[in-house]
Amino acid sequence: MICPLQTIVSFLNDELKLGEIQDYPNAFNGLQIENAGEISSIATAVDASERAMREAVDHGADLLIVHHGLYWSGLRPVTGAWKRKLQLAMDHNLAVYSVHLPLDIHPTLGNNVLLAKACGISITGGALPSKGHDMGIRGTFPGTAAELAAAVAQAVNAPVESYLHLPHDTPGDIIVCSGGAGGDLEEAVLEGAQTYITGEGAHWNIPMAEELGVNLIFGGHYATETFGVRALGRLLSERFGLPCSDLDIPPSRYSAPIA
Repeated sequence: MICPLQTIVSFLNDELKLGEIQDYPNAFNGLQIENAGEISSIATAVDASERAMREAVDHGADLLIVHHGLYWSGLRPVTGAWKRKLQLAMDHNLAVYSVHLPLDIHPTLGNNVLLAKACGISITGGALPSKGHDMGIRGTFPGTAAELAAAVAQAVNAPVESYLHLPHDTPGDIIVCSGGAGGDLEEAVLEGAQTYITGEGAHWNIPMAEELGVNLIFGGHYATETFGVRALGRLLSERFGLPCSDLDIPPSRYSAPIA
């Protein structure tokens, strides 16, 4: 099967409502690198790293969909590693499409909602409003806070950091915001959260959680943001009949093994 690149881009732009959701300027949501115009195979990854781009090429993909795009570091000269990445895409006819906050908060494909569901959290509404949209979601869990932490670890298939105020009590009102949203801890508590789940935060979030009497669970920035791109890949594969490869490249893969 062959599908025009622009057909897929238009579908994604509409589905993800790119024109309605304000993001960080360097997120640069949408098509970041164009190819010759046709797509026969798709790959998904969390980050538009050189490793992810090379693995996409190795899988025969001509479209890579990512959550963290190419331009987070801002303007730079096309030299060194930056030139190498762009050259890799150009030499192998690889298009790159990136979507950040619109994917985090999507009601069915988003990192937040899919993470919550994978943990067994019953969603009750939105949370952490910003610029006209809820950046997080809230919900409840039938077990204890300790059991919720274990459910998060199982959902992300990785160890988590949990700082539990009352581990054997109910987690109460839960707010979930994937990625690096530790800085929103205090706002989550102001909105009534008794447990806050995010990917990562600063060191000061840990003593603050104790001081505020709230459970804090860090599920990993990468691990909590794998859900959305995988869901996008499945959706595109079903809709357009294209093969899709999920490239699982956690932070540990950027380090060589120590003998």
